Amino acid sequence: MTELEGTYRGLLLIDPPLRRQWLLDRKPASVSPVHWWLALIDLAASDVRRQHCGWPSHQPGADMSLAVFLIDLASEHGFPTDLAIEQLASLIRIALDAGQRVQDLPASARPDTVARRAVDSFGMTREQAVSRAASLRAIPLTEDDFVHPGEDWQTRWQALTVTADYQDYHRLLNIDRILTNLAPLVDYMTDAHLVADVQAWLQVLTELDPVPEVITPSEQTPEESLDRTD
Repeated sequence: MTELEGTYRGLLLIDPPLRRQWLLDRKPASVSPVHWWLALIDLAASDVRRQHCGWPSHQPGADMSLAVFLIDLASEHGFPTDLAIEQLASLIRIALDAGQRVQDLPASARPDTVARRAVDSFGMTREQAVSRAASLRAIPLTEDDFVHPGEDWQTRWQALTVTADYQDYHRLLNIDRILTNLAPLVDYMTDAHLVADVQAWLQVLTELDPVPEVITPSEQTPEESLDRTD
């Protein structure tokens, strides 16, 4: 059993009111916080899936409430919103496919709540998103976008990550991922205004791609190029 699995199994035995601090006290400094939270959430989601599918288990497992608790706690400590929405949407689909009613889901894992949280995280209107994506697609890649032999790629990369183009590029990619995960939940939303808003976003989904339509070939090797799609 790995240290992470040991932490997860120990968490299952802790009284719910004590879980928050118990878990935070065991967050390792040597591991990426995002990866650590994601691994714990994946373990809990797997338990929920087994439970709803009726698969036998010989040890205690997480229920829906614990899985959602982990996502909520992770979100309080820097877990990316797009990953949280993806995990919540997956749990909701598992529960609904198993016949669970929407009103019986944990409050923060109901379709309306998840969708509202998602839309609030976008940070731009639909019109702004469509316009910004178009402007980024129109920027051609040139030789200046590639690292040349002997150049300090780390310095180049750090300089790139603080630019508005880079940040908006990834913001748009995150919006795309979030909307893709929200799409299956629209039929379970009850707030008419929210449904209309999400549907309007989905209608422009194909226009939110910021990746340049034409990429100028380069003589640089793949290892030397800056990855602009991750």
